[in-house]
Amino acid sequence: MSVSESSVRGDFSKVPIIDLTNLRSPELDKRRALAREIHDACMQVGFFYITNHGIPQATISAIHDAACQFFALPEDRKSQYSIANSKKFRGFMPLYAEQMTGLELRQPDSDIASTPGAYSESFDVGYELAADPRREPHDSLPSDDFDLYGDNQWPSEDDLPGFRKTYIEYFAEALSLCRSLMRIFALALDLSEEFFDPMMEYPGATSRMLHYPSHQWMIRPGSDYECITILSQDKVPALQVRNYSEEWITVQPLPNTLVVNIADCLSMWTNRRFKSTVHRVINITGEERYTIPFFFGVDYKTTVSVLPSCVSEDTPVCQKPFKAGEWVRRQLAATYVGYGQQPPVEKR
Repeated sequence: MSVSESSVRGDFSKVPIIDLTNLRSPELDKRRALAREIHDACMQVGFFYITNHGIPQATISAIHDAACQFFALPEDRKSQYSIANSKKFRGFMPLYAEQMTGLELRQPDSDIASTPGAYSESFDVGYELAADPRREPHDSLPSDDFDLYGDNQWPSEDDLPGFRKTYIEYFAEALSLCRSLMRIFALALDLSEEFFDPMMEYPGATSRMLHYPSHQWMIRPGSDYECITILSQDKVPALQVRNYSEEWITVQPLPNTLVVNIADCLSMWTNRRFKSTVHRVINITGEERYTIPFFFGVDYKTTVSVLPSCVSEDTPVCQKPFKAGEWVRRQLAATYVGYGQQPPVEKR
């Protein structure tokens, strides 16, 4: 299964479902079989559902309940945790504040109207030691040249009792899942299974709560910019991915599944062989929607260079090496215009 060999990228009309029962199997052959299945999904679609992923349903339900409770707070109380208070791009973002994808809002019986930002409100939590099962109490965060590691903003126990505990429990589960998936990705790329391990000591990971109010709306297409995204959806169908025929395929919410998609950083690492698929959110039901995306990236100090197994005469290197933290901060600064700090590095 060499990714340096040409692969046929047929069009797709649905998102594959992959069973992760053998994700941590002691038998290498079973892990390799899973890697082949994931390899094909990454090459052809860039999105896939996962079942038997190991995150308890009770933990998933709890984080969704916590999201509903947070966004039900009065606006002035949510604003106490505004991302404007954080140089790390962490905290609460109100409606229309996110700039990266733009938005079209469709009201019933009206034309689509352009708006200055995303029709969603969000609450972002970044990597912290308490949420990492690998870390000990005496550990400390590493220094980084991009000023991305740091403290989160947590609602007080008076506002939301148990909110932080619930969030950290979900973050820890998602972090463990992503680390295990990256080992399978390594096998899929003809690498040592441990290839990414040294780059995941203090991962650039962010968990986000998203609330889309009840209206008919569409957020313009885009892609994610870390390595992978793990998405927990509610029951409202709205996520769509674009295939090679420019058709939009709905990623229907399926019981007991999460959705995984390849993001820009991993796509560039693989010389764009793994597809960072353009996707959008469009709500034609008019119902409010809650989702929990978990954006997983490597340590910010990591130099991302195109993998040799992804280069051939037909597919030369398409990306210069870059620092993971440089890439992430630049994207955050573009997404959250006017928040945080400008990138401390010059653009390529």
